[in-house]
Amino acid sequence: MLYQEATLRHLSPAAFGMLGSMDMAYIRPVTENGSIVFRIFAANGQRLGEEKTAAAALVVARQNDFEAFLIN
Repeated sequence: MLYQEATLRHLSPAAFGMLGSMDMAYIRPVTENGSIVFRIFAANGQRLGEEKTAAAALVVARQNDFEAFLIN
């Protein structure tokens, strides 16, 4: 999608977050019950899933047509 610069400057933070929510995901390690799990989130912060390894989380996200990124 192409957006004009003037349009992007007037978007609210919530609306800006929705731009990539259907295409992009991020993987974040989270400590839960003393162990690390890797949660998958849409660009808008919606939790999509969880895996035991970063590699598995990336594969799952990409199998579901998301461009996925590992963040700390």
